[in-house]
Amino acid sequence: MSSSTLSPLYRPGIFPALSSRILASASQSLRLAIQSQQLIKSFYATPLRITSSPIATSKKFNYLIAVSWHPKRKRQTPMSPISGHPWWKERKRVGKVDAGEDAFFYVSTSSGVAMGVADGVGGWSQMGVDAANFSWALMDNAATVAKNYETTEFDFFNSPDGYYDKVLDAKQILSTAFDNLIKSGKVKAGSSTACILSLSRNSGILKAACLGDSAYLLIRNGRLLYESPSQQHFFNCPYQLAVIPDHYPNQKLYFRDKPSDAYQATHQLQDGDVIVLATDGFFDNVFPEEAVSLVYLELEDILNGDRVYWNNHNEELNSRLRKLARKLTDTARKYSLNPKRLSPFSQSAKRTGESRLGGKIDDITVLVTLVRANT
Repeated sequence: MSSSTLSPLYRPGIFPALSSRILASASQSLRLAIQSQQLIKSFYATPLRITSSPIATSKKFNYLIAVSWHPKRKRQTPMSPISGHPWWKERKRVGKVDAGEDAFFYVSTSSGVAMGVADGVGGWSQMGVDAANFSWALMDNAATVAKNYETTEFDFFNSPDGYYDKVLDAKQILSTAFDNLIKSGKVKAGSSTACILSLSRNSGILKAACLGDSAYLLIRNGRLLYESPSQQHFFNCPYQLAVIPDHYPNQKLYFRDKPSDAYQATHQLQDGDVIVLATDGFFDNVFPEEAVSLVYLELEDILNGDRVYWNNHNEELNSRLRKLARKLTDTARKYSLNPKRLSPFSQSAKRTGESRLGGKIDDITVLVTLVRANT
């Protein structure tokens, strides 16, 4: 079919009315979801925010986490037809940080750690909708579910050695968070991808549920052990959860993926493992092997060094992890601005017959987790 026969709202969008999600990918926005986290501002030519949180425990596994993000500069739209509020007033209502239309959370409990990222579909801005409203609501709900897991009636997973491991399953977090978003009615329109991880302190089990092109890498001994797959309906059209107003036309043309469509995986973590959880703004610009190299270069002396020393220098360890998170987002940002780079995004486009070169300018969010097994 020639382009002249297509609706102008279709090209080549995830939803017919959301074409910018394909042309420029989803913009993203990020937020810290628990009060104990501290924001540390870094002053660079491009916006950057970074935070980390040491997670201490007497259980078998500890998890140290650092977060960094680069927001994509986006054009403000004048008025939201959904709420009737100006865009800039809408934007102030979501997120503690401005990182485009991504959102994230991480929550620590006595039994485990849960974390996640969500990539709001930026094409909604064409309709006066701030996609960050959806992604933040989803991540806020996920944080609440994870924090309150002890009072829920959900099923919990068992460890390989058979004992009961009361850590909420990642897919249950995603499903309940989305159900609560729908029931609340606070988000009138929007959509996002999501990737949620749940890590046990007792067994070191990681359970993942990822919907769309937000993903994670598991790195062990300086090598890539696992890369979660990207779920897409077609090129640059990822699976996503959505709220579509009833009055929108052409309802059948919108994708409405479900939490049950999420890809699931389970891993047994080991001491020294590094997990890189990120939105597509990172993975569309940085190849997995490049990410592995960056991780190993920054943490080699820690991973191969004296464990007793690093156990006694926790603040230095956290500082190094923050440095790594910042390095990963800085690198992705730099690559996204290179018009001649053969990027992961341009390679994916080439496989579908499209001719594209260069990085993809986008919001970038990265959570880095260092696994420490108590001896």
